[in-house]
Amino acid sequence: MKGATELNSTEKKKVRVKRTVCAVTATAMLCLAQPVWGEASVPGSGVTVFEQVAAVNSGENSGEVSVTDNEIPKGAQISSKQAEEIVKKAIPEPKNVKISNVQFLENDGLRTSVLAWDLQMSMTRGNTTSGFSAQVNAVTGELINIYLPNRMQNLDSDKPVVTREAAKAKALQWISSHVLDMKASDLKENEAYLGMQTALFSPPRYDFYFQTSVNGIESDVNSISMTIDGYGNIVSYSRNQISEDFPSSTPKWDEAAIRKVFEEQFKVTLAYVPDRLYNNTKGNYFLGYIANEQSGLSLDANTGKFLSFSGEDSEIISVENGAIPPSLESFKPNTSSAANGEGAARLVESQIKLPAGLKTESKMLGTRWNNSAIKTWNIRWGEPNPMGGGEMVSAEVDAKTGQIYSFNRYRFDRSVAAEVKNSISQQAAQELAFETVSRLVPNASEEWRLTSVDKLGKNDQPLHYQFTFQRYIGDILVMGDTLSLTMDGSGQTLNFSVNSEAVPSKLPSDVKPAFSAEQARSKYLQEIDLKLKYGYYGNYYGSYYGGYVSSASGDMKPEIKLIYYPTHKKGAFSGISVPLDAKSGVWRDIIPEMRNKDIPALTDTAGHPAEAALKDLVKYQVLIPDKDGKVYPDRQITLGEWYQFVAASVTPSYEQIYGRTTMDPYAGLQPDHPYYQAVQTLIAQNWIPYDPDSPLQLERKLTRDELASSLTRILNYEKLSKAFILPTDVQGVSDAENITNKGAALIALKLGLIPAVDGKFLPEREVTRAEAAEVLIRMSKLAGRSDSFLSSYFY
Repeated sequence: MKGATELNSTEKKKVRVKRTVCAVTATAMLCLAQPVWGEASVPGSGVTVFEQVAAVNSGENSGEVSVTDNEIPKGAQISSKQAEEIVKKAIPEPKNVKISNVQFLENDGLRTSVLAWDLQMSMTRGNTTSGFSAQVNAVTGELINIYLPNRMQNLDSDKPVVTREAAKAKALQWISSHVLDMKASDLKENEAYLGMQTALFSPPRYDFYFQTSVNGIESDVNSISMTIDGYGNIVSYSRNQISEDFPSSTPKWDEAAIRKVFEEQFKVTLAYVPDRLYNNTKGNYFLGYIANEQSGLSLDANTGKFLSFSGEDSEIISVENGAIPPSLESFKPNTSSAANGEGAARLVESQIKLPAGLKTESKMLGTRWNNSAIKTWNIRWGEPNPMGGGEMVSAEVDAKTGQIYSFNRYRFDRSVAAEVKNSISQQAAQELAFETVSRLVPNASEEWRLTSVDKLGKNDQPLHYQFTFQRYIGDILVMGDTLSLTMDGSGQTLNFSVNSEAVPSKLPSDVKPAFSAEQARSKYLQEIDLKLKYGYYGNYYGSYYGGYVSSASGDMKPEIKLIYYPTHKKGAFSGISVPLDAKSGVWRDIIPEMRNKDIPALTDTAGHPAEAALKDLVKYQVLIPDKDGKVYPDRQITLGEWYQFVAASVTPSYEQIYGRTTMDPYAGLQPDHPYYQAVQTLIAQNWIPYDPDSPLQLERKLTRDELASSLTRILNYEKLSKAFILPTDVQGVSDAENITNKGAALIALKLGLIPAVDGKFLPEREVTRAEAAEVLIRMSKLAGRSDSFLSSYFY
């Protein structure tokens, strides 16, 4: 018998295995789950594996294993061996790369409707292994996506960093060489997708998102994203490639008609708006106007109807008076039941009905994602199914009060959900929602209002109701304090989540709006454009309703629709969710980490010796000018300010990262101290000693001696610096005997970080902002070019 079943001692024996690759050796038989590598790894859910083939050499060299071969599956036009060759042509060191796993995918779960070979690869140098992955179109042989780890790149520290323009040219050239059906000249860069802001100490890297136009119209389909490092190396490439037909480019509703529909429903609401939408560190709010929920949705260009995020006709119904009746059963703290995990699990079961047959699988004590002072139980229930899948429930419960913060039901397998024959009406569902929220949330009738109801269940999906509640303090909405409740047609809760961060006593209750809601609405409409494009929906299994994956109808077919989408002229990243300050009438940026702030032009650096360094620090948001554009270059800095500069050099958003997520006092600092987040950032990098009980003298002016000591800690040369303790070790300066940290001064001088002044080190001289700026710029040049400083960012 030929093919896969042929056995010959001098040839390769191919072992066919479904879903698992087995390697046979002379001493053991092991069947191991293959590792998943890289950023483009295929999720386990929703992936149909056709087969995996291990080709085992049965000759003398039985240790050689190949997981690719020359067989071509049904529907494909290339083999896994050809896919391997295609990938290796695109990587810098193909000889050192080994294929650890290969899968033929009929559906990769990534919204690309093509047959594909998925290859998991590894490269070993010494005892260090780096893993990465790639996918190849199994019909055309085109590379769909690839991720290359830094260890594979040619990081020549002597090469100058390329500009963004040069990196873009490199990206387009690479696309021309590797993409078969697309001209680089037809691609348009979408600059709204530049990714997170680059930090001063970040490795140089450029993100590009190229879009194609179809029939002259912007399209979400067949886009290409690429990342090029500062030395011109390809870091990642991904193409969203589909084969569905495009509808006509002529909309049945023109822009004027769509604009009328949009404006008729458009409303604004007065709200307390957080200074920062995520991790509002200081808990500051301002009074502003925000757009209503439905206004952020796209509209079908052929029907004139609003579309949900899944591409269905949206049935969001705004609720004018959604007050929760005070007569309903209200929330009561339950401290005794929540004291342990088992009690917390039983508490959830007493408040929300779980599917029959589920058993408690785990109970873990942790903290809330936005406030580590709140201890919570994270509990999971599942079906006693040895093969996995089926139904799963998770919940988060306050370990002190017993309040349920979240409840989610999931179904990841393809079993059919039980059909609800007699669905409850929307009115009955709404009354049940009021009862549930009143019972689960403190002060529900006083602070929470139902604002919208979305009736879900198109395309043969089971009926669901999704209720959105907003928190109000008085008659003013609190932006970000939201509650979502989803239930099925029988009234069973599928998803519940509540977020309530604002402290009423800290809200600006004495501020009055300077203009009316109608005037705010007019300002919004002047800034909002409705743009035509092809939107892509579907190509995923089942449907997702607030955390619940329904399995009642099988795969949802992908669909391309011609749509109008609203965008705010000042909100490239946030759609139309740009708040309008109700006092000043100014548009406010509350998502600063996603783009550069509107920074005033510098007014006090012209002609200064450190002008270039100061401009760079402002560019990377390490140094922020005041409203007059001043940075005060000759002002002396404190130790705390130096820590702030270093923290911002690691990430400009450090205040949000170490905001409410860390609430423990440290070294005498409370979390609301202005230097607290900077200290936490440096602790995470091990750039200051961890000593939570010793107060930090952060208000003390920073000297050059202390600056040198801090630099050696950051460079990871602190132990080396202690080997140099004699004045003669610090050559080239006449005041070496006055230096306390002689080894640190030596290293700072040798690396050119702190230059001598007239032949002296001047250890007691206090450091100015300009001097700190120059030191940080010099430090940034060492990132990835020394053996230790930020080397993990590069390798």
